[in-house]
Amino acid sequence: MTPPIRSTTLLEKPLVHVAGCDVLELPPEETDSLADVTVTQDELIAYAVAARPLYDSLGRLTAQLAGLFLLAQIRGRFDPDFEAVTTPLERARECNDAIRSITAPKGATRRHWALCRAITIVCDVTDQFANTKSGTEQVREQVAVWVDHLKKANALVRWAADASLGFNPVDFSQACCSCNG
Repeated sequence: MTPPIRSTTLLEKPLVHVAGCDVLELPPEETDSLADVTVTQDELIAYAVAARPLYDSLGRLTAQLAGLFLLAQIRGRFDPDFEAVTTPLERARECNDAIRSITAPKGATRRHWALCRAITIVCDVTDQFANTKSGTEQVREQVAVWVDHLKKANALVRWAADASLGFNPVDFSQACCSCNG
């Protein structure tokens, strides 16, 4: 087994990634230390305004799919024509198109790449729905594979989190003071 690789985020928190983790495929950082100087605050704000709803939608989409997969595991079958399944399919397509239509300014390109990679993984999973085999054991095996893919997508969404842009996996802005939120 390949040993885990350590990386850090902007906040310098150490993270551990195993070989093959999508986060390790991040595009390299700009080597020009002055590259971000040309980015204006307005460009970052415009990017955040455009991408924030999609970031939130992608998080909700992965949670919704996880719930459907749990249901499929329990029932031992997956119904791709079920209305609760068709909604995430449509949402995945819309989210994919919208995320890819945004141009990220310097300073946000790596996080935008992570969002694009996450939605690609989610769309790969949803594209497989129509080809789902019937039979309890086959469904459970397929769902287990999908769950692994969702975990990767979720890790990328979490990696793309940036409080300065308003990208938070959990929004504590409305939390009560006793929650330490």
